[in-house]
Amino acid sequence: MMTDKEFRKMRNPMGNKDRFIKIQDIKTPAVLGFIAVYIYAVISVLLKDPSNALAFIGMSTGALLLIWLIIEITKKIKAPDFDIKKPGWELAFGLLIVAILDFMPLPKLDFGDKWSLGFIFKKNLIWVFLPFVFLKLRKNSLSSMGLTTASWKKNLQTGLIIFFAMAIPGAFYSNTMSLIIGGELSSVRIGLGFPISFVYFLLMSGFSEEFLFRAFIQTRFSTMLKSKLGGVLITALLFGLLHIGDIMGWYPGTTITEAFCRAFFVQTFLGLIFGVLWERTRSLIPCVFLHSGIDGLNNLGSVISKLGL
Repeated sequence: MMTDKEFRKMRNPMGNKDRFIKIQDIKTPAVLGFIAVYIYAVISVLLKDPSNALAFIGMSTGALLLIWLIIEITKKIKAPDFDIKKPGWELAFGLLIVAILDFMPLPKLDFGDKWSLGFIFKKNLIWVFLPFVFLKLRKNSLSSMGLTTASWKKNLQTGLIIFFAMAIPGAFYSNTMSLIIGGELSSVRIGLGFPISFVYFLLMSGFSEEFLFRAFIQTRFSTMLKSKLGGVLITALLFGLLHIGDIMGWYPGTTITEAFCRAFFVQTFLGLIFGVLWERTRSLIPCVFLHSGIDGLNNLGSVISKLGL
């Protein structure tokens, strides 16, 4: 006679292995900590930045719907498994790499200032080349770094679907939509400018940030916590809050609490979307495509201005 356990296994032969969110994850420190930060962020934005409260909370809700969509459309994608033998040491190196670029007084590379080419070179040197060499010396495979063409069509299609789902609300959040509505961005200028903007932000942020935060740091957090969800949450929170200083520079007069709220509700939830894409595909293709596309769209006006179109 078949036991209840055998019956459940027959209905779901993969057992709990393929589930992204497991019941036992809900009460872990990573999940409870993220929920606590979310509650704090909601209270903070209601008290300190009420004009943006509805938009920010709405964006976080929309991000959760996108995560559900990602999980649904990646069910037929077989993400490769790989072992990380000593994730603690490798994670420490990854966090050090983050700190070197963000917090250490590195020399400025003075070339291509209009397009920040010196910064792009420095960022890719520190956040891509150094960790890549480190991981290769540690005998990590290219597949474990997301540098694989396996299922590339399905992965690219996934990135395209999520990009189109985010394009209109993303454009509304930035000044791109106001430029379009105001007639400053014609269809011709958009058609000429967006591919260049996409490539520019692929080099500026799309590849380097996804390689370091998702393929490197998130993978080690997930391994150490023995939880894919925990790795996604912790890495997304780190990714988001590291933008606080940038936000205070982009928006002069912004208080640190306002910058925290913006970083949490925007960059952290973007990090959640990128993180889930990585865990569901274990490929950098959809993550880099989506990251570059969203950054390219949101900053399209600035790039077109640089091009003089």
